[in-house]
Amino acid sequence: MIEDPALTLKKAYDRGELIDIDKANGLLHKSDLVNRLLVEPKQRPELFVGIRAYEWRLIELSEIPFSGSIKKVQDWINLLINKTYTPEGFSLTGNRNGILACHNAMITTLLLKIGYNNKDKIEAGINWIINYQSTERGTECSWTGSDLNSRFGGCMKKTPCFYGVVKSMISLTEYKKRFDSSYEIDTKLKQGLEYILKHNVFQKLSTGQPIENSIIKNFYPYSYKSNLLEILTLLKHNNLYNDSRCKEAIEILKQKRHEDRFWRSEVSQMKSTWIDFDPLNKPGLWISYMIRKLLNE
Repeated sequence: MIEDPALTLKKAYDRGELIDIDKANGLLHKSDLVNRLLVEPKQRPELFVGIRAYEWRLIELSEIPFSGSIKKVQDWINLLINKTYTPEGFSLTGNRNGILACHNAMITTLLLKIGYNNKDKIEAGINWIINYQSTERGTECSWTGSDLNSRFGGCMKKTPCFYGVVKSMISLTEYKKRFDSSYEIDTKLKQGLEYILKHNVFQKLSTGQPIENSIIKNFYPYSYKSNLLEILTLLKHNNLYNDSRCKEAIEILKQKRHEDRFWRSEVSQMKSTWIDFDPLNKPGLWISYMIRKLLNE
């Protein structure tokens, strides 16, 4: 297996190496993965499905250090912001009725990770999380945008969407890495992480079964769905990896390692727009690196 230059760059970045921008750009230019990610999505950006296609591509690119320096990525970021930003949060329809918990959080996170510098716009997404993201069952959400409770099935009813909580806590965590925290951020983050831990990372409270079958599947990067790898990484960033409620999830990940010592990517995301980092059901360099980093191997 040949390691893609983008993965070489990510490993060096994660080790804390000082990386010259020219060297980084050289690796990005040589990367087959980056070049595939930069192919223009087929969907037109003025359409609902089209702006989501650009969102997915940018989410994937945000996992690769220095990708924000690429001119096309910068253009796509500006396009995404122009289509989704509102003063109250990020909306798939460009108005307050299209603000969904998971997408508001994912757009906020990708902007933070990719190096976008307009803090005021980033804080629109963060403030929506602080003010409206539920982190416990039985609490009415005071947000009045209509799509949250109708068009997409209601991700903020009395039982908040688990993925919405996960994605929102990731946004708050990434914000704290780049900017100063606050009492409101710390409080919301503590509440959300405890909500996740109450579910033992991945289980329904009622039955102990997985919240959804895909939550125990290996995939990377992450779309609007989440899995053990993403959630445990979130908890580790917040010094909760050693909480006893993480043990079962960690064991499931360990058991998925094959005899060749590699993990496999088990799920492909939206096939029309998503670019897989690893081939399905074959030894995966990206997924194995991310899991080994999580497990401190």
